[in-house]
Amino acid sequence: MKRIVVVLGAVAAVLAGAFALVWFVAGVADRIVQSGMTRQMAKAARAPYLSDDALHILLCGTGSPMPDMTRANACAAVIANGHVVVIDAGPGAWSRLAAANIPGAKIDTVLLTHLHSDHIGDLGEVATQSWLGGRKVPLEVYGPPAPQASERTTDAEGETFGMSGTEEVVKGFAQAYNSDAEFRIAQGHELVPTEAARMIGHDVARPGPEEAVTVYDRDGLKISAFLVNHDPVEPAYGYRIEYGGRAAVVSGDTARVQNMVRFAKGADVLVHEALSRDMVEMLASALDASGNSRAGTMARQIIAYHTSPVEASSIAKEAAVPLLVFTHEVPPLRNALMRHMFLRGVADARGPGDTILGRDGLLISLPKGSKDIKTKNLW
Repeated sequence: MKRIVVVLGAVAAVLAGAFALVWFVAGVADRIVQSGMTRQMAKAARAPYLSDDALHILLCGTGSPMPDMTRANACAAVIANGHVVVIDAGPGAWSRLAAANIPGAKIDTVLLTHLHSDHIGDLGEVATQSWLGGRKVPLEVYGPPAPQASERTTDAEGETFGMSGTEEVVKGFAQAYNSDAEFRIAQGHELVPTEAARMIGHDVARPGPEEAVTVYDRDGLKISAFLVNHDPVEPAYGYRIEYGGRAAVVSGDTARVQNMVRFAKGADVLVHEALSRDMVEMLASALDASGNSRAGTMARQIIAYHTSPVEASSIAKEAAVPLLVFTHEVPPLRNALMRHMFLRGVADARGPGDTILGRDGLLISLPKGSKDIKTKNLW
């Protein structure tokens, strides 16, 4: 027993000495941290999904406007053949892209599903940080035109709401970041090409009710927009992504609509928003009981223009999609019980095929020339 105590004491002394050496000797601490940083950067540069011959969908924002410390707002990144296309850039999107080691230099295009704040709020950061990260061309941003409306709301100054489509929204972001761009150019103009500081918005003309329009087509990566139903937000788009014989579909925000079935057919993966009506009603009732009936009413208002998990599952079944991934999950699923409740009825509605709850950092990989579907959580 005495020998064990002696050995343990010696081990404790060695550990204490090692700790003191690292903690109090600056040179040792510096070398350890420098080595760790170098290894991390080298690992990021070797991320296989940035260079292999596959179609990847990275979920860089699976939350909603409801507060959730574990999720950014709407964002998905398409990665294929050296290209990175970001679909929606909700608040927090850039931090998730950076956490996934997505090189800013590879991002040249952003596609917007619609112009709600939780889908565009981080557009300025995506533009600025990808420019600082090495992007050498202007950032192209494609999305819906201004809504069609016979009557529009005006404020006390006579300014009219609802006049801006993607082109005008992007001009607004560019103006907001105009001084920031000048400061960064002045600081290191030889490192940040002036032309690449630009954001250029493009209104994607509204497709026909059962049509899709190509918005991106480079080096075998093709992305097409089609109409969904997020009324009164209109037009709103979903996107079908194709590369190397593989396909994925991102719904954007929408009520159940037959176009989702139409354009998801033949796809390997459907990334679909989902809102639990029963759980949102519980949340609204809790808000009412707390004296915040205004917020309760607003919570109920969102129910009509989203898709329930069961409805999304029926879409995946009808389209015969092998993998359904939920995103834009409402309300926030804070524990295992809430996740269980969110999935009630899904298995029966889904039929054959797999279904998973999306989370920030989920990477979905579709290797070219294969039917394999691989998923991996990057953190």
